[in-house]
Amino acid sequence: MAQRKRATATVKMTYSEDSDLIAWWNSIPRGSRNAVMKDMMRAYIEHNGGGYRPILPRNIPQPFDPGRFTQVCDDAAWIREALLDLPGYVERIIQQVAANGGVQSNSRSPTGQGVLQGADVSDEDAARRESRMKKTQW
Repeated sequence: MAQRKRATATVKMTYSEDSDLIAWWNSIPRGSRNAVMKDMMRAYIEHNGGGYRPILPRNIPQPFDPGRFTQVCDDAAWIREALLDLPGYVERIIQQVAANGGVQSNSRSPTGQGVLQGADVSDEDAARRESRMKKTQW
């Protein structure tokens, strides 16, 4: 039987940086590692559309991407503009609420439940609630 041509792939790992990978690799039983490596490589090819996505080592700075830089600048300008407009926006909302007659003083729902406002709570009820809150431990 003629021997088929083969290619060998080698990966270099260091115990200081890749101890998690080494431990995982050593947990795979001998005889299965080749199949696992092929499955990982096929999954990588499928994930990247058959191409190779260059991965730079962690200690090398990433190359300058003008498109990404432009997007960051545009986003920063939009955020700055929104923050500068915020006081005017809040003022317009307050004016709109005031023009519509404001908030009603009784905010109870039709079912009788809801938040009680100042005049709706008697002094006795307020004192009782205050004493209960003092006893409560948060």
